Amino acid sequence: MEDVIVECIKEVEKVMGNYYKENVYQNALYVELWTNNILSQCEVVIPVLYKGVNVGFERADIVIYVDNKIECILELKSQTSKIGQKEINQLRKYMNNTGCKMGYLVNFFEKLELYKLTETTCDKI
Repeated sequence: MEDVIVECIKEVEKVMGNYYKENVYQNALYVELWTNNILSQCEVVIPVLYKGVNVGFERADIVIYVDNKIECILELKSQTSKIGQKEINQLRKYMNNTGCKMGYLVNFFEKLELYKLTETTCDKI
């Protein structure tokens, strides 16, 4: 499934090009994932717990499910600056708070930037 996710991201960049707002890419990627039979959801609420008590929430751009479990989180950007530690930390928080083992960080703005994150790695694709 990882290859299909990456191909969906690349297809959106190829068809849409650059310089759109993040929500446009989010909607296009959701359509592309759906077209490829990948169960996903946009703007998923992720609870933030403190000692087992819900103290707030954040929203993940796209969450991919397999067998009713979160398999992968996609965090999308359309920003002029390159992806940095701030964005990596944001996705890692989402992964930690959901128990998800894999995520992709994508910046569509000027030139596609794509990173695959696991619990211990962050690799540029």
